[in-house]
Amino acid sequence: MKFICMAVAGCFALHGEAQEVWSVDRCMAYAVRHNHTVKQRLLEAKNYELDRLQAIGSFLPGVSGSTGVQYNFGRSVDPETNTYNNVSTFNNSYTLEGSLTVFRGGSLVNELRRSKAAVLLGKAALQEARDNTALETFQAYIDALYCYGTERLARKKLAESDSLLYKTRRQEELGLKGLADVAQMEAQQATDAYNLTRQRNLFETAMLTLKQKMNYPASEPLVLDTCLLDASPLSFVKLSADSPEDVVSAALSTNPTLHQAEMNKRIALMQRKGSWANILPQITLFGGVSSSYYKELHKDGYDSFGRQFRNNLGQYFGVSMSIPLFNRFSGAVSMRQARNNYRIASEQYEEQKTELQKLVLQAVQDREGYLKETVQMEKKVASDSLAYHVTRRKFEEGLMTSLDVQNSAATLLESETLFLQSKLTYVLKCRLVDYYKGEEIINCRLNVEN
Repeated sequence: MKFICMAVAGCFALHGEAQEVWSVDRCMAYAVRHNHTVKQRLLEAKNYELDRLQAIGSFLPGVSGSTGVQYNFGRSVDPETNTYNNVSTFNNSYTLEGSLTVFRGGSLVNELRRSKAAVLLGKAALQEARDNTALETFQAYIDALYCYGTERLARKKLAESDSLLYKTRRQEELGLKGLADVAQMEAQQATDAYNLTRQRNLFETAMLTLKQKMNYPASEPLVLDTCLLDASPLSFVKLSADSPEDVVSAALSTNPTLHQAEMNKRIALMQRKGSWANILPQITLFGGVSSSYYKELHKDGYDSFGRQFRNNLGQYFGVSMSIPLFNRFSGAVSMRQARNNYRIASEQYEEQKTELQKLVLQAVQDREGYLKETVQMEKKVASDSLAYHVTRRKFEEGLMTSLDVQNSAATLLESETLFLQSKLTYVLKCRLVDYYKGEEIINCRLNVEN
């Protein structure tokens, strides 16, 4: 089998320079590393981590310092004589204050819980982006393999048409066949040549789509592993006796899309609880030290800056409480909006849960259905192949017409194409079901370097 895979990969390299073969897991890993959406989700997850750090900092006291310089000149009122005089003064103040919020209607605790849920939301969004990128790349990889397989079948069909056309011409020279048979074989050969060209174009388009999904340079060659085309799909897939209910249960606990909906619901709940802070009092402790320096310009007799700074140094401590008595309905409105947002998030979670169950059951059903189709189509290909060779042999002996050969060849080509499609789709569905079961979409044991 290894020899066959190497030979097929060598044929595949005709479309580009000889180089190492890319497996589907390597393509998916490359796509995940170079996907722009994944990079954006990674940065968003880091921002959620910073939001959590900021929420933790809200429990710590805040310290601030301030200083001010004031220069007064012109006429002013003397507080001792209550008369006007012209004097210029210089005033300098310093303050160092710390404050600690003791109670804010529970918003501090709820904000911390919300930030923790947001961190989990960011991780789930990042995982979802990675998984979606890998699955889209897997689909594009399967499409490219299918197009290459159909191109290979078209090439094989054209080679048989060339051989049959040559024999028919020789038989016509010997008087065993007529010109009509030769013309019919020439038309079939032209049709097969056109089909080969068309399949090559489809393959090139599929490869371009795969490179775009991977964010791979379009100008560089990409050689895919084609062993899957010649091997039984059962050798690439782990058979499992898991019931659909087991797969659904695993998906509900591991799927990142559903996990995002769950975290959005939790965030909405924390925001709903935090909205109570709009109608509850806020208590803050504060304290600090302050000092100042004062001097009338163009007048002596004032203490030095250091002496005044020490003499004017004072401390203060206090407690403040803010009670919202009437905030123009903003508190009640925000509470009702938060309650509605929580209900919306709950409905979205239930909707996402139902949709996920549907997708999982559909994937399991598709896997079983395509397995049955693959087994049946494999038998049909064997029967159609035998029928085609018998029909061709009888045509060469003059017992069948050229139309019989064409119909038999078309039936065989259609069976081989459907068999290839069902086999590759079965492999795709198996990987999808394994993903829903909680397994990694990318085989991490493989070497996935650039």
